[in-house]
Amino acid sequence: MALTGRFWFKRTWRGKLILLVEDERRRWFSRRGATKLRWRDATLLDLAEPELQALVNLERTRRAEHTASSGRRLRAL
Repeated sequence: MALTGRFWFKRTWRGKLILLVEDERRRWFSRRGATKLRWRDATLLDLAEPELQALVNLERTRRAEHTASSGRRLRAL
């Protein structure tokens, strides 16, 4: 099972977000080693894979962007 690096988010009926990842699987009874692509729910270990580092880096830049823009400080009156 090898991740391709593609990911997607889906929303459940209750509003929870689920991360989907695409991986390659060998076909059953395939002599040549042909693979098929399939989507599955991500596990915690999938985030450590090098293919999903773009997703982790995206989250870090988004968080840094958000904290930099909310630079307002509260002042005592």
